[in-house]
Amino acid sequence: MEALLRSLHFLLALFISLKHLALAQEIHQFICHGFTGANLSLNGMASVHPNGLLELTNTSKQQIGHAFFPFPFHFESSFSNNSRSLSFSTNFVFAMVPETPTRGGHGIAFTISPSTEFKGATATQYLGLFNSTTVGLSSNHLLAIELDAVRSPEFRDIGDNHVGIDVNNLTSIQSAPASYFSEHEGGNETLQLTSGDPMQVWIDYDEMEKLLNVTLAPASVMKPQKPLLSTPINLSLVVLESMYVGFSSSTGSVSSHHYILGWSFNKSGQAQSLEISKLPSLPHEKSSANKPDLRIMIPFVTVSFFLIACFATTYLMRKRYEEVHEDWEQQYGPQRFRYKDLHKATKGFKDKGLLGYGGDFGLAKFHDHGSTPHTTNVVGTIGYLAPEITITGKPTTCSDVFSFGTFMLEVACGRKPVESERQPEEVVLVEWVFECWKRGAILGTADPRLEGNYVEEEMELVLKLGLLCTHGTPAARPSMRQGMQYLDGNATLPDLPLHDAGTGLVPASNEASRVHVLTIPASPDGISSYSLSDSESILGGR
Repeated sequence: MEALLRSLHFLLALFISLKHLALAQEIHQFICHGFTGANLSLNGMASVHPNGLLELTNTSKQQIGHAFFPFPFHFESSFSNNSRSLSFSTNFVFAMVPETPTRGGHGIAFTISPSTEFKGATATQYLGLFNSTTVGLSSNHLLAIELDAVRSPEFRDIGDNHVGIDVNNLTSIQSAPASYFSEHEGGNETLQLTSGDPMQVWIDYDEMEKLLNVTLAPASVMKPQKPLLSTPINLSLVVLESMYVGFSSSTGSVSSHHYILGWSFNKSGQAQSLEISKLPSLPHEKSSANKPDLRIMIPFVTVSFFLIACFATTYLMRKRYEEVHEDWEQQYGPQRFRYKDLHKATKGFKDKGLLGYGGDFGLAKFHDHGSTPHTTNVVGTIGYLAPEITITGKPTTCSDVFSFGTFMLEVACGRKPVESERQPEEVVLVEWVFECWKRGAILGTADPRLEGNYVEEEMELVLKLGLLCTHGTPAARPSMRQGMQYLDGNATLPDLPLHDAGTGLVPASNEASRVHVLTIPASPDGISSYSLSDSESILGGR
């Protein structure tokens, strides 16, 4: 029974060998736009993606990937009896997508080898083809075109971005920086092997001329007229009768995705050109070549976020303080306190800081002590000071309302609060308007320069509110908030009380007096000096 099984195994192995030999004898060329169903001989990290993309290595460290055509080709000299030629031609498209930008591992080598197995081969600079004891042996019978992305000094590499022709060794017999001849520029253009962009390679050997040419170009460019490398070589001394063709790749301490997108090969003529539009696409996710280093990105993102936050905060604050100007202000300019200043003065519009609650209005202020430590000077503008201040010496919210009322009358009537040159009954503005109101002629106090160009109801409201705010009794005056409600039309102005309004401050002569001093007790045994000066304006009192 065992003898029968051994016989069957022998016959099966013989059948497979004969089949492979027959196929190898029949096949002289092939073309693959992607490798779905290609039945390649794969080992190591090599795999075929669902879309047909051949990946030799991924971003794993210290790894090897091999992918070979499954059947060997017969390479015989044209001078042999069967007149077969050693000439061959191949064209393939590759892409290297490094894990770290500009640093990848180690590269790809197109290989013609007597075997698809490389026992003892190591990764890194050996490209998965040799190890330290096998490299350089003439018994290797191996030709490789290396696309090398790492400089290996022991093999005298010219740089970390070069193409080289290797025979039994990784010390290239000829090499050059990765580039291609541009017809448009009339010279060579540099290519970066680890750019992540697809590139084409053409390798052609002419046995009659004993010349090996290697040409490189971007995938979208036609084959350049001038090759990158052109080396005289007699491959009959290297290539055996039966040889495999394929690719070998490796990674080191840094790694890359090494891809083959398409491949054509011809042992007896020119290889067919690949149609770029038919090739599989690279993975859609951002490749590692485009992934920025986290050591750079984390600080960059942090700083960017901080700057954006600062700009956003500044914009929102400016938006918050943005002034809305009315139509009439476009011609005469804004006649108001800035929102920003009000926000600051009221400490964010807190209840304790609201105008009329938290303490004219700024038209009176205490100065430093005078010549004796028992006197204090209070300076203010004539006509704006409430009468109770002359008794108490203490400004209050009610005295602020008084000053505001005087200010309204000043604007509506077009005159100063006190004008000594006028008739005695008209010297003090507040008392004059009050008397006109009692006679039913309050509109007669309106600024004559307006020539009646105003709404009578609005003018009457301003004049009456001014009188109400300057009432002689502090408790009869409205708060600043109520005053604003009356002006905005959100509340109805009450009837004016019949008590007299006004300061009772009348100059002793017709000559305008600039400074008035009143002594006010500052302590039970001392006095204070109270000074009124009309040199401070209504808007500059503080």
